[in-house]
Amino acid sequence: MSIQWLLSFFLLPSFACATIKPVSPGPGDVFRSGSPCLISWDTDRSGSTQPWRNATIYLMSGSNLNMSMVTTVVEHLDGTNMSSYSWLLPDVAPNADIYFYQFSNNGVPAGSTWTSRFTIASYSGNTTLPQNSEQPGGAPIPWGVGHLVPPKSKISSSPVVSPRSRPLPTRPCETLKHHQCMTSLEDALSSDSKNPATPPPLRQRMVSHPTVIDQIKLTRQRRPSSRGNRGGPDLSVHLLCALATLWLVVL
Repeated sequence: MSIQWLLSFFLLPSFACATIKPVSPGPGDVFRSGSPCLISWDTDRSGSTQPWRNATIYLMSGSNLNMSMVTTVVEHLDGTNMSSYSWLLPDVAPNADIYFYQFSNNGVPAGSTWTSRFTIASYSGNTTLPQNSEQPGGAPIPWGVGHLVPPKSKISSSPVVSPRSRPLPTRPCETLKHHQCMTSLEDALSSDSKNPATPPPLRQRMVSHPTVIDQIKLTRQRRPSSRGNRGGPDLSVHLLCALATLWLVVL
C-alpha cells in the first residue's frame, strides 16, 4: 500500500464511515475466469459523508497492509442509486483465494471499503492454494499477489501453396521461335562433344510438313519423261524392223 493510502486511514478519520457496505462476493465464493461475477453492496444514506455518485471498483490482491491492484472493474459508477454490478472475470494468475474488490469514491483512496477475499479459478475450474497462509502481522488470513494473464499471441502460419497453383514447367522450344530452338539444340550438341561425361540432353525431333509446292515438285519427279517419244518411234522398234527386213532378204 502506498503512503497516500496509509495516510488516508490515520489523517482523515471523518471519511472512515463509508456510505457503501459491500455484500458479495463473500468468503468461500469461487468464480471461473470468463464467467460473470456479481458485485453487490448496500447503500447507507444516513450520515454526513458525501454520496457515492462517482464510485470506482477495483479488483485487488495482496496483504491487508500492502494491497496491489489487479485491474479496474468500472469507473464513474453511481453507487447511491445502484446496488449491484456484474462483469466478466479476466484470466488471472494464480487461481487462488486471494482476490477482493475495493470501492473508492471520487478517485481517492480516502474512505475506501473492501469485500472479503474470494477465489478466481481457471477456465477449467482449477485452483491452487494461496501463496501465504497468514498476514505479515501474524493474522491467519491467507493472501497472495495476483496479476492478469496476457492473451496468447497467435502464431502466424505460412500459407499453404496448392500444387495446382504452382506454374508448370515449359517444354524446350515451346516458347521459342524456330531459329532460336535450332540454335539451342546446336549449342547443346556442341557442349556434349566438349564434355562427354555429361549425359546428352533430350533432343527434339523436328518434323516439317510438306507444302503444296513440294508436293507438285515431287509429282513431277516421279512422272516418267515423254520427251524422247515426241520425235518418232523408240529405238527398239527400229531395231526390230531392221532384223525383219534382213530376214526376208536372206530367205
